[in-house]
Amino acid sequence: MLPDYPMYTSADTTRLVHNLEPAPGIRFSSRKAAPTERSEDVAPLDQELGAIADVFAHKSGVNCLAIDQFEGRYMISGGADPSIHLWDLESRGSEAEHVHQSCASVSKSSHVDAHTHAITSLSIYPFDPVPSTIFSTAHDGTLKLSALQPPAIIPVHTFSLDCTPYSHSFSSKPGSTLLVAVGTSDRSVRLVDLRSGLSTQGLPGHNGAVLSVAWAPHRPYLLASASVDNRVIIFDVRRGGHNSAIATLDMDDPVGLVAPGTGPVPASFESRAAFSRSARAHNGPVTGVRWTSTGSHIVTTGQDSRIRVWDSATGANTLVHFGPRVRNASSSHLAERVPLIVPRGAMSPGNETLLWPNFNEQDDRGEIFMFGLREGTFIKRLRVPGLMAGSQHVRGRSSALSAARINDLVWRGNGASGGGIELFSAHGDGTIRAWVSHDPDGEPSETEEAAQADRKRKRDVLDEIYHGFLRPDQSSLRG
Repeated sequence: MLPDYPMYTSADTTRLVHNLEPAPGIRFSSRKAAPTERSEDVAPLDQELGAIADVFAHKSGVNCLAIDQFEGRYMISGGADPSIHLWDLESRGSEAEHVHQSCASVSKSSHVDAHTHAITSLSIYPFDPVPSTIFSTAHDGTLKLSALQPPAIIPVHTFSLDCTPYSHSFSSKPGSTLLVAVGTSDRSVRLVDLRSGLSTQGLPGHNGAVLSVAWAPHRPYLLASASVDNRVIIFDVRRGGHNSAIATLDMDDPVGLVAPGTGPVPASFESRAAFSRSARAHNGPVTGVRWTSTGSHIVTTGQDSRIRVWDSATGANTLVHFGPRVRNASSSHLAERVPLIVPRGAMSPGNETLLWPNFNEQDDRGEIFMFGLREGTFIKRLRVPGLMAGSQHVRGRSSALSAARINDLVWRGNGASGGGIELFSAHGDGTIRAWVSHDPDGEPSETEEAAQADRKRKRDVLDEIYHGFLRPDQSSLRG
């Protein structure tokens, strides 16, 4: 979530987001000693990839990231090691070359109550002005509450779930019930009550593992869940048992729930039932669900390589098409994979933006796509620098442990010392990479305008070639 930064207008923020570029000089190291600079001893392939030896945030893949919602100063990362690290993002000042050092951490070797298996999700408790509490889930079947006490992260309480938790979410309203929703392998959404310290109940309705959960920002009692059963269910947690599932999203429904005699449909139109066990949101497992910042729309991602946008008031599929570039291939292990949605208030009207870390298990290329949320317009592609396109093995590791595999994205406005927007990506090789857009200083220069025009011309040429393949052969029609 982006904190409120009045120093930028929405037009400024829109430009900053659209101008994000790789910042290979910003790195993250969990080593206690500062890493050495590049030398003659660095392997040639490491030099080609722009890497510094041993500059890793985690010993194995970085699975998830989270940033505090007040100042956006602190970030936490969870790895497959398993370990959790805290990073002070303001420590670099305005330097373009900087190695962030972990300022607090926990691992199974440092604390007896730490996670024993790979971390699956992280969050910083959203109602503390100074971050002091984090929540984490892992493949050890637990949700843990931990205290941030640099230089340590201290596990305080463990909720045993007796199943694998894939994701968790807080209700976004300070006055809402203190419930944590957890998507689990036992086909239900588990609700953990922070007051009682118990996993109070499960919300039934899915027929497979629940990979992603998200509370509605405008209705603290509404919760959306996404599952491997191809379905997205909306729950009302004020209800109990099977009555809590109040609606499902249906990809074949572009109209939604409309009362007879209202809207642009005939008076005789009979609306579908809000909840249907046969409704499917995707033609494959649904790996992610997120609400837009105002709650007006829901965005889902599925292993059918589709991103869908839904009207949350009616459940209608808005039919936004993000083009053939999107990939979200089946994985050898289950995990939440979600898009990053830039909040509406941060962008100029009509320019809400979605960032998607493309995922293709057979051919990871280390790329992030930027789209306009409402129209599906392709804005730009961010590529991890130094990676060879189409390479399945980077630094001798498998795809799951390669720099090309992007597992999570987070971002913050007003980057270091007012330097602009910063985006951070979690990678399979144990690195965290940075993407930066600097504070705009007036109109683009002639060089910038020429470069933008050249990029647009090249995109237009490629689009024309692409559409040419889709047109029927005119000569055959004449014959």
